[in-house]
Amino acid sequence: MNKDGSKIKFKTIIMKGEEHLQIEKFIDKKALHENIAMNEAKEKIIALMNDYKQLFITVGSESYQVFNNKGKIKALSTKTDKKAKALSHDKKKNYIINEGDRVDFLIYLKVMSEDGKVYNSYYDKFKQINKYLEIFDKALDKIDTSKKIRILDFGCGKAYLTFAVYYYLKNIRKLDFYIEGLDLKADVVRDLNKIKDALHYDEINFVCKDIKDYDKKDNIDIMLTLHACDIATDIALKKAVELNASLILSVPCCQKELFSKIKSDELNGILKHGILKERVAAIVTDSLRSLYLEKHGYKSEIIEFIDMDHTPKNLMIRAFKDKVNPLAIDEYEKIKHLFGLENIFIEG
Repeated sequence: MNKDGSKIKFKTIIMKGEEHLQIEKFIDKKALHENIAMNEAKEKIIALMNDYKQLFITVGSESYQVFNNKGKIKALSTKTDKKAKALSHDKKKNYIINEGDRVDFLIYLKVMSEDGKVYNSYYDKFKQINKYLEIFDKALDKIDTSKKIRILDFGCGKAYLTFAVYYYLKNIRKLDFYIEGLDLKADVVRDLNKIKDALHYDEINFVCKDIKDYDKKDNIDIMLTLHACDIATDIALKKAVELNASLILSVPCCQKELFSKIKSDELNGILKHGILKERVAAIVTDSLRSLYLEKHGYKSEIIEFIDMDHTPKNLMIRAFKDKVNPLAIDEYEKIKHLFGLENIFIEG
């Protein structure tokens, strides 16, 4: 308790498997939290005792009341039936794939151990996979799953999420499907095919092929893109429309095209700052992409893919085959006019 009657509270929490001290302060009826590593906690508490008269601590079955009397610290110990518990700050969540499940592709890719324990260095990747599957699971409600589902994954890279979708469709939903993963790097494709062969993932194939080489007769049901850089996302979205995809899930990466193109006298106070212009360009880019899809018969929305704590590239464009939104045409042109945009790649 502070000399003016105000209070702060301490509790031990677990963050990413390690104990931390959480300090809760109330300022203008608003609770503020500060999490401190345990090796820094002693120094922090001593510093706080300069401003506070009393401190109550429970350790195991022992309770301590610490007094600050004009700078002199005195502690009294009493027995208690209550025991202090470390509270998990990482809220337990029911994932589609839970820790402890022995998942073959995650074991093979060294995300988890043979007994299903997720390695600490891959826990963020594990959460990302589950978030992706959660979104994918809900999106499947919008398409016909009674027939064989054809999925095209453009720019699959290391293919963590590609293998996750395979595992989910095969082992959880038990649907009929086929996945083709595209990448322009021959060595990447070779390695991914070795992995899928080792896992006996027969309904997937990785090919070294440019998405532009697909023609209109190759209709697909689902287009996936993850962190396709710059206009590669636009290439994928245009091809998804051309191939009449029923569902599009696209997580953009860097958006460079519009940075040098946007201009606005009215917004120059913002755009004159490079870092702000970069963020505005990214927002405008994804807004136009979403409206482009609505102009071409999709219901499109931009959602959070993963918490900003894990990656700054945290937005996903999710679109379902629907009908043309006539308002999108006008909104698209207004944004272009506001930012002085012409000759945008996605239109070409």
